[in-house]
Amino acid sequence: MKILFINAQDTKGGASIAPYRLSKGLAEYYGTENYFIVGKKHSADSNIFCTRKNDAQFSIELLTDKILNKLGLQYQYFPFSTRFILKKAKEIRPDIISLHNTHEGYFKTAFLKKLSKIAPIAWTLHDMWSFTANVVHTFGDESWKQLKSGKGEKKIYPHIGIDTGRWLLRQKRRIYRKSDIHIITPSQWLFNLTGQSPVFENKKVYHILHGVDLDFFSKKDKISCRKILGITEDALVIIFTSAGDLEASPWKGGKLLVDIVKAIDSKTDREIHVLVMGKGELKELLHLKNIRLHKTGYVSSEKFVPILLSASDLFINPTRADNLSVALIESIACGVPAITFDVGGCGDIIKEDVSGCLIKPFDVIAFADKTIELLKNKKRLAELSKDARQFAEKHFGLADMTKKHYDLFTVIIRERRLSSSSITHHHN
Repeated sequence: MKILFINAQDTKGGASIAPYRLSKGLAEYYGTENYFIVGKKHSADSNIFCTRKNDAQFSIELLTDKILNKLGLQYQYFPFSTRFILKKAKEIRPDIISLHNTHEGYFKTAFLKKLSKIAPIAWTLHDMWSFTANVVHTFGDESWKQLKSGKGEKKIYPHIGIDTGRWLLRQKRRIYRKSDIHIITPSQWLFNLTGQSPVFENKKVYHILHGVDLDFFSKKDKISCRKILGITEDALVIIFTSAGDLEASPWKGGKLLVDIVKAIDSKTDREIHVLVMGKGELKELLHLKNIRLHKTGYVSSEKFVPILLSASDLFINPTRADNLSVALIESIACGVPAITFDVGGCGDIIKEDVSGCLIKPFDVIAFADKTIELLKNKKRLAELSKDARQFAEKHFGLADMTKKHYDLFTVIIRERRLSSSSITHHHN
């Protein structure tokens, strides 16, 4: 099976890590031949192709994207990327196209029709963009069900200037109708929403959870992990992660994190170590009386992640919107229970009193209280740690995720071949 993956980036951020891992799993377990086309390339993998040849092309498309977005003409034209994807896809001649994030300014939406003539498309959704006017998350607004944009949505990423929501959604519906696409959603939450979307009328939607390598993401010895970080054996340690800039990302909950950590600080008299993975200055947390901040910055080597997680007692995830957080899955796989707001697909990963705790959305005080309560109760933490790992083993194994994708891809390819042969037969 020859698979062409198309995504905004190859290895940065959860929406890139998941398909990259899937491709590795498919090659390892089923011997598939995999290729990637991405808008931004970070790795040195020779089977990954970037849609722009050089910085000049990148700058031109960035400017084109900015201007068209201001006019509300989101993702209508990319002079280099569209041509490159078409040429490369025809060269590769895949059996199936595994499509991922099409936003981030490299993929023309109408191009789905042409692309799906080359091979059937299995489109994995990492957020809501595909069925909203222009945004990755609507924060509960359901205007997309009426094929229009919600109030203030043009200001949410990816922003547009003129509100052309109705037109963009009608265009999406027209394009999808004429394309051979099959939809995959990693979370139950997104699966339910996608099923209610008028743009995906008569399209098949499948639900397949993300998976991680459970041998790699596993419980390491806490004491030795803490030694590496210079943290004492009996310290209280919480961890938080974000791929983007904490303060700038509206859905990663940067502001909520600051409020929660401040509340924890005011409610405790014990020193608490906070590990922060990812970019973000969090200057407001530097001078709190009981909080010791350890900033790792962007963790470029994955090898370090299980060490950071295993050194921690609790993972805190004060997200405002999420599909199926890869960071939460990695955390419970390492036996680190998590506390998160009950939004999006977080409830698929965090089961109350099994793999952690779910907090009513945006109740900062309840979040802080639960964190302190668990940190004080070593016995409860140990039970949750064991249960969290078992839950990960049951639901989030890479082998299981890979098998489900391989089986689905096989069915989609077979259906396409059958329909092609029946058309040929009919013409003869």
